[in-house]
Amino acid sequence: MILLLGGTSESLEVADDLTQRKVPFILSVTTAYGAELARAHAAQVSQQILTPATFHAFFTQHGVTLIIDATHPFAKVISSTIMSAAKTDGIRYIRLERTNGLAEGPNLKLFDDLDGVVRYLQQTTGTVYLSTGSKTAGEYAEKLGVDRLHVRVLPTVKAIGLVDDAGFEADQIDGVRGPFTEQLNVDLFQRCNAVAVVTKESGRRGGVQEKMAACDALGIPCLVIKRPTLTYPEQAASLSELTTLLEGTQ
Repeated sequence: MILLLGGTSESLEVADDLTQRKVPFILSVTTAYGAELARAHAAQVSQQILTPATFHAFFTQHGVTLIIDATHPFAKVISSTIMSAAKTDGIRYIRLERTNGLAEGPNLKLFDDLDGVVRYLQQTTGTVYLSTGSKTAGEYAEKLGVDRLHVRVLPTVKAIGLVDDAGFEADQIDGVRGPFTEQLNVDLFQRCNAVAVVTKESGRRGGVQEKMAACDALGIPCLVIKRPTLTYPEQAASLSELTTLLEGTQ
């Protein structure tokens, strides 16, 4: 049995491919929203947060012989812990990782982490458009002041609740699901008079190219947090590469 760790558009593509080839798998997600999307692509969906305390029992119960990690590029903790658990249980692990390769330009600045972005923004004034999700919105609000921020999050109860708890008012929140075109990004950034946009190096599928293009069109900086790096035992950069690695896998 294959355990496919999801939560990304790539994981749904992998699920469709495995389903088409009649390869048995379980698609694992952590949220109700993710499970809703997953059920249209997989016969077996597991909605739970796997932890070091539950890995072994889950692997044994479902007879897992291969793990495909298609979680978000910034899910470093999940990837590192699942890699360790797979090694302990002698289970093959393959990481499906989006390609990157951004280089700084006139309106593109790269940072190692959130604190680097904050230090840069502390030297500026004006509204900052956050497109890094709901989980870190509170930290930005604490360090920069919530009055300077406008945030884009998924239209879910959990996400809206997180930014509400962080002090964001309704007119500071764009609750909307992508994908986002360059023009839609331009419209959203202009609407709140953004002087800078913060995003993550989540790859082309994550919409970073459209955000960069919108910032270029508006002449404002796009501040990109570089993805964390891990050393994987096996890695594929695309579905076709993954399929090649899986040849012969049942």
